[in-house]
Amino acid sequence: MVLTILSLVIGYLTISISTALLYATWLSGAGNEITPQFLAFASVCSLGFATLSGWLAALVAQRAPITHAIALALMLAIIWGLYTFTGETKEPLSLSLLNLAIGTTGVMAGGWIRLSQMKTRDRAREATLES
Repeated sequence: MVLTILSLVIGYLTISISTALLYATWLSGAGNEITPQFLAFASVCSLGFATLSGWLAALVAQRAPITHAIALALMLAIIWGLYTFTGETKEPLSLSLLNLAIGTTGVMAGGWIRLSQMKTRDRAREATLES
């Protein structure tokens, strides 16, 4: 249970801090504003951050990587949904939904990558034991 909570916290912190740092870095320069090109770049980066978050959550949990990735994706959906629909955001709904789709897709991809790594490791152990 402790590893599950820790994995969710690490996964959430990874995606939220990395995205916040990306926007803060971009907007810190004089004359930098959010342009369509920056949003495209941020979307690609967000997919990478989300994939890393899902992978880290599955790594820290040490078992059931898909279950932990689903839990992180649900946690993100609830948090982003509350933030979006409580009226505290000034971005269009379509952008919020795009961020949610990118985040959940990336988190699940990270969980699947970790599952693949675990299966490869297990097959290598079995092959070593057989020889």
